[in-house]
Formats: sequence, C-alpha cells, structure tokens
Amino acid sequence: MSFFNLLTWNNSHMDLRYVEDDLHGQVNITNVYNDDRYVNMEKVNQKYDAELQNAQRSINSNRIIMLVLFTLAVFLPAVLLSVVQSNLLLIGGIIVYAIIAYFLMEAVNQVQINRVLYDITNDKEIHAQP
Repeated sequence: MSFFNLLTWNNSHMDLRYVEDDLHGQVNITNVYNDDRYVNMEKVNQKYDAELQNAQRSINSNRIIMLVLFTLAVFLPAVLLSVVQSNLLLIGGIIVYAIIAYFLMEAVNQVQINRVLYDITNDKEIHAQP
C-alpha cells in the first residue's frame, strides 16, 4: 500500500501488544486484535517479531535523528539570529515549524507500524484454524 493509504488505514480493530525480553532483546507478541479473532500466536511471533522489532528501532532512530537535526540545523541558528536581530517573529515561526515537523515525523512512524499491522491482518496463514 502507498504512504497515504497506510497513514489513513483504519486499524481500530488492531491491539498489538508485545513484551521485550530484557536479556536477549527479543520481542514476544502477546495480543493482536481487539476482538476474539483466532490468531496462531506462535506463527505470529515466528513471522513478525523481527519485523516489529525493526519497525520499533526505526521509529526510535527517526525520533532521535529528527531531534538532533532540528536542534542543530533549525532551532539553534534561529534563536541566535532572533537574539542578534531582536526578532520575536522568527522564534514564533520556528515554534510553528517545529510542530509541523513533529507531526510529519510521527506520520512517517505511524506508516511504519501500520505496515506491520497491515501485513499481519492480511496474512492468511496465521488466521487458519489448526
């Protein structure tokens, strides 16, 4: 699916819950859906634990990269310029830009987790009764 389809995909039926093993760092998926749909949890964990872990790592790294880049490339130069020029409008513009940049990064992160949820939903093998 494309970016905007995954962003607006209705995943209200999903309730993905997992526990990370502190010793080995592996993910154990404990719940997938809100309702009582049958899901073979062994197959879910075999197929999607690494994919979920990669998505979570990617989300965390995106947040850190955005914070560092925004601070170094936008916020610090803008504060320095606004202090030198005594321009408060520049600080207001940067605050608005920060809010927009944050929501865009969270949209990218939501698409990454929705991709995993969409794959789980459409996987016929894990929904098959034993």
